[in-house]
Order: sequence, then C-alpha cells, then structure tokens
Amino acid sequence: MNNTATRPDVRGLDTVLLLEQEVIVRASLAEYLRSCGYRVLEAHSSAEAFTILQESAENIRVVLSGAQDGFRLSGWLKTHRPKIKLVLAATPERAAQAAAGLCDAGPHGKRPYDPQLLAQRIKAHLARGAS
Repeated sequence: MNNTATRPDVRGLDTVLLLEQEVIVRASLAEYLRSCGYRVLEAHSSAEAFTILQESAENIRVVLSGAQDGFRLSGWLKTHRPKIKLVLAATPERAAQAAAGLCDAGPHGKRPYDPQLLAQRIKAHLARGAS
C-alpha cells in the first residue's frame, strides 16, 4: 500500500482510493491524480482496498477500480460507505473514457490512455455527491 506522504499543501483535499493491480498503470494514474490536487491512496488488490476502506482515517470520496475488483467492492460500499463514489473501468482506455474533467489541463506526456478523461469522471462523481 502506498499512502501519500502527509504534506501540508494536500491536507483537506478530496481523497481517491486507486485500486489497480498493474503497478505501472497504478503509478501513472496516481501521479497524474496527485498533480491534479487529489490525495491518492493506492491498493493493488481488492483485499488491500477493503483494509484501507476499513482502517484509513482519510476521507475517501472516490474509489477508482477495474471492473472485476470494483464489483467486489460495490456491494460493500453501498452498505457500509454509501457516500463513496465508485468509478469502474475495464481497461486503461475505458478508464480514460469513463473519466472527464478533473484538471483544467491534461497531462503533458502521451500514454496509452487519457488520464484527463479519467480525472473528469472522478470530478463529476464528486460533484454529484456534493448536492
């Protein structure tokens, strides 16, 4: 588990739990989301995500997960943490399509997915939960 270092400039920001088994994809998405101003907690398995959800003092607002692990979490989230939004994506490409608008400007490097769209999806979920 790679919880972000506690820095004064990121305290109080929205926290995203990123559940991704592939370390390269997880690291890239986490880095991008942090550059957008989010706190990011990382999990490599649904078991680790459950542990974080149950034990973390962070105010997790969104869980971003692949479909298989996300389905494992969805029922538990609805029952125990209904205010946490769940964003599911089956592939990095679908993750990009499933997310639109977190940052004003996208990342500067090209990747096989579009993290800006992913970030937009998280922002949209957070906006729906704020009302």
